[in-house]
Amino acid sequence: MEKIAFSFLFCWAFLLPAAAQEVDFDVEMRRYGLVDIRETDPAIRVELKYATDDNFVGRNMYGELRTAYLVPAFAAKVAKARRLLHEMRPDYTLLVYDAARPLSVQRRMREAVEGTGNEAYVADGTRGGRHNYGVAVDLTIVDVDGRPLDMGADFDHFGREAWVGQSNTTTLEGYEAFVDGLVREGAISRSAAENRKLLLGIMWRAGLRPYVKEWWHYQEPISMPRTRETYRLLDF
Repeated sequence: MEKIAFSFLFCWAFLLPAAAQEVDFDVEMRRYGLVDIRETDPAIRVELKYATDDNFVGRNMYGELRTAYLVPAFAAKVAKARRLLHEMRPDYTLLVYDAARPLSVQRRMREAVEGTGNEAYVADGTRGGRHNYGVAVDLTIVDVDGRPLDMGADFDHFGREAWVGQSNTTTLEGYEAFVDGLVREGAISRSAAENRKLLLGIMWRAGLRPYVKEWWHYQEPISMPRTRETYRLLDF
């Protein structure tokens, strides 16, 4: 019985990347009206974490997809944030870790965390989260050599060290105060806090808001019901 179970899990893990290739994600993203973020702003860098093994699932969920797609108006806001960053620090730019995510991938990601403490961080794929509508982006700041700045917690870290606020935080000042509080708690360094606040500031000025438990995740300041009414679910 144990050998059978092990064989099933091994095959499931091995076939995940292949399953992602049953649909050409690039073709479908464009068919749904999404755009390549680097066509909007070539200065933005892209390294899709879910197209690698360097993520909380530990395997490639995207197959051959290497392009970050977003709804055009949302992509324009990310590009605006990059320009704001350039005005402040010409030697810095943005690095996108994740953008639009097909619903099929979302469901596989949820399956990977069901029954664990990380389940609350991953939408179940029933109706989709913001990534599944092309209106969420995971990103960081990198220096002139492409090295990510220290943000105090790694991408995909599920813990308080990765937070930027609480459920009732609604202002930029409130988010910044929360990040400063993490320094006082000894959770992150002062330099990491300043880097995190730099990202908060440019994204805020571009019209995007953070998800309080993930310093890397930004979205529009609208409710999930309105998101579903406004945008098209990437149901492929």
